[in-house]
Amino acid sequence: MSESYSTLHEISRRFDSEDIALLSSHPYFFRTINTYELFTNYIFERVKRQNPHSAISLEKESIVICQDGCPEALHLYPTWKVIERRVDIDACDEINQAVARLESQECKHIYLLFPRNENFRKHIPIKVPKLDALGLEYTLKLVPYTIY
Repeated sequence: MSESYSTLHEISRRFDSEDIALLSSHPYFFRTINTYELFTNYIFERVKRQNPHSAISLEKESIVICQDGCPEALHLYPTWKVIERRVDIDACDEINQAVARLESQECKHIYLLFPRNENFRKHIPIKVPKLDALGLEYTLKLVPYTIY
C-alpha cells in the first residue's frame, strides 16, 4: 500500500465530506496537507453540531462561542502540537500567548486545544499569579481533543 493511499484513507476516516472538499480545493493538495487547518475545521464543525443554539464563529486564530444570555464568549484556540512529555514545557509558547491575550482583556475565557494522546488525557486549568494579582476574572484551560 502506498504512503499517499494510507494518508488519504486516514483523512477520509477522520474527517467529513466538507473537510475533504476543503482539502481537495487546495492548489497544493498533493504536496501539502495543513494539519492545523484540518484540525481547526474539524473542531469548528463539531462544535457547531454540538451547540446548535449558540452563535459560533471562526475567526483568524480562534473559534468563538457565544452562549445565549452570556455576554462573555469562550475562545477556543486549536493547536496541532502534540504534547510529548510535559504539558508545561511543550505548551509554554501557547500558554504565554493566551496569558498576553487575557492580560490585554481581549477575552476572558480561553481553552487551548491540543490533540489527545497517551501523555495528555485530562483538562488542565492554568492559574496565572500575574493575572490574579491584577484582579482579572479569567479562565485558561489546556484541553485534549479527541479526533474520531
